[in-house]
Amino acid sequence: MTSSAWADALLVAVVLAPLATMVLAVAVAAPNHDQRWTIGGCAIAAMGAAVLLVSGQHPHVSRLAPDDVALAAAGATAFLAIGVRASARAPTVAAAVTVVTCGIASGSPGHPSTVGPVLAIAAAIVLLTLTHGPGRITIAALSTGAVVVAAGVRTGGHGGAAAVIIGVALVGIAASISTRRAINLLTPLALLLGLHVAPALTDTAQARWLAVALGVAGAGLALLRAIAPRGAAPALCAALVPWTLAAAVGPLSGTGVAARALAAGTVIALALGGPLALLAATPGGALLAYAIADGQGWPRPVLAVLVLATVFGLTQGHAGVTAARLRVVDVIAIAGGAWFVLRPTSWTWTRVAGLRAYSDGAALAVASALIAGVLVAMTGGRPATEPLASWMVAGEDQDSSPPARLGPGMVAATALTGLIAAALVRSARL
Repeated sequence: MTSSAWADALLVAVVLAPLATMVLAVAVAAPNHDQRWTIGGCAIAAMGAAVLLVSGQHPHVSRLAPDDVALAAAGATAFLAIGVRASARAPTVAAAVTVVTCGIASGSPGHPSTVGPVLAIAAAIVLLTLTHGPGRITIAALSTGAVVVAAGVRTGGHGGAAAVIIGVALVGIAASISTRRAINLLTPLALLLGLHVAPALTDTAQARWLAVALGVAGAGLALLRAIAPRGAAPALCAALVPWTLAAAVGPLSGTGVAARALAAGTVIALALGGPLALLAATPGGALLAYAIADGQGWPRPVLAVLVLATVFGLTQGHAGVTAARLRVVDVIAIAGGAWFVLRPTSWTWTRVAGLRAYSDGAALAVASALIAGVLVAMTGGRPATEPLASWMVAGEDQDSSPPARLGPGMVAATALTGLIAAALVRSARL
């Protein structure tokens, strides 16, 4: 793996920039400047991780040695923090970014840690609870998931790996239930841990049953979005989390290839929040569909039906889309999503391959859209870009979980969860 002195120094900046700017904001900045300091620190972290990823560097500092997937997750975490709506942003969000990044990057070269992410999940839950963003049910789900993950890491073996996948699925879903929230920072960490642990289950009976259970969860979340009253349904991207993990465990030959692409699409969809943002999951969905079509055994028809149910649910019930305003961070996310959808093979860290038919179809679709746009312009019409923004980006008033009223009991229970998780994974292997 390639590494150099400048890459090691940049990794330190990626980890410490959010925390350093939070300290500066508290120490020398006026209260109304806190948000800009937080955004600045997270922007440094996101750009630094992107530079390391694009340049192919794998820095190693102390017990931090991120691989390419970890660098992508670290950049995604900082990017999600930048996109947090102003009303939910707090200095503790920057501290949570540093904690999550440490968990993502922990390990040694070629051997990512499974203990570090668990401790980071527990610590980040405590920090993010103090932002008054998560609701009581969300906090309970996150805490339960953290304990299940810790127990799985402690147990080891196929049973422990299955428990870890179940736990990170619960954490990932709970963290993605609403968009543009500080709690979203846990989603890349949960997906990363799942991607690292899931290969241990590939081609086992546990993988097949677990994939079906996760597929049921994904289809259920998608259908719930279609039938639930407005304002009570989960965010669209929440249904993608269990499908990413279902692909990662490898129930059928070739599904593992789709996991990283689905993870990238999930984070992009989470960053934007609109219904059309789900197009970012198209490359991963295509790979998963190919694997299911070529697969063998009883999981094949079951997963096919669940995929169809998920697609049906995600394409229904969006009549209540509200007006949204594009921000700079949204434009960047849209550009990145468009790049990924059109040229998924250029994102080398996803290791996407075998998408020649998909790439040809995407090029044809873009050409058709451009021709249609030219014809509309020639006939005196103009593209309706304002309504399109509302379908790409979540509205500011969309919220599916009421803020929690923190009291001594809630803080104590959350802290206790962290202590339990730390005790369960107490090990020198970190």
